[in-house]
Amino acid sequence: MRPRFVLPLAALFLIVPTNSCVRSDNVSNIVKNECKNKIVLNKIPGSIQVKSFCGDYSFKEEPLTRAIEVFVNEYSESFDIDSEIVWAYLHGLTIELSVIPRMVDAAYSVDGKYLEGEVPVSGLAYGPKRIWVEIKTSQVWSSSLIHELVHIVVWNKNAGIHGDPDHEGNQFSGWTSKHTMLIKRVNNILLDAEI
Repeated sequence: MRPRFVLPLAALFLIVPTNSCVRSDNVSNIVKNECKNKIVLNKIPGSIQVKSFCGDYSFKEEPLTRAIEVFVNEYSESFDIDSEIVWAYLHGLTIELSVIPRMVDAAYSVDGKYLEGEVPVSGLAYGPKRIWVEIKTSQVWSSSLIHELVHIVVWNKNAGIHGDPDHEGNQFSGWTSKHTMLIKRVNNILLDAEI
């Protein structure tokens, strides 16, 4: 019974939503990892590593690299921080990618509301140098990549103490509405560029 559920679920995450902003000849920015080893490692500028399990899907290196470059430039400009500092915050980052969704026991919404129970998540920041991002469609913009990168920058700005898990809430410091607007802007840039 499980194989019937997994196959349609995987197919659901690979469907590109129709949107008037997306061209009809949608370019896929994902690739299936066909490999002999358990984990595939790709190098991305800034010493960022990407992991994806064999048989799972991953973003192609070029669009992922471009998305991170756009993020660094936009973050640098928005918060008046030298881009080299933003790259330093991302240095050594491991990004795990998968089409397989995850649930957590508790999480915070963007407005700081504490959620308990089985909470579905599309991305997780595990620490100042490790994130997991669910691939929802064939495009990077539709994933939580940019959101998780903000957590990494905040985590590193907070000397590795926390990445502000409650976002715009008042329990932790570092994340503001300006960060949320940055995520929307960067994702729109990526959407327009078909990344």
